Amino acid sequence: MSLQNAAEPGDDPHLSARELECLVWTSRGKSSSDIGAILSLSPRTVDSYMEKVCAKLKVRTRIEAVAAAVRLGLIDVE
Repeated sequence: MSLQNAAEPGDDPHLSARELECLVWTSRGKSSSDIGAILSLSPRTVDSYMEKVCAKLKVRTRIEAVAAAVRLGLIDVE
């Protein structure tokens, strides 16, 4: 998978609230350990959520997931 095959505007990846939360914190540069501490989750659980996000957005990496989410209007970056 690559960004070329990523979800496009009009696609509905239907991210859960927790997946979206992890994605937003990822977009702010937080690691799995940081996000886990913020959300009271284990880093492995955060990794699992982010793996699901990547699958739903049809990308391989967290960076690609953030880019796809911004393009889709799912999140804003500051």
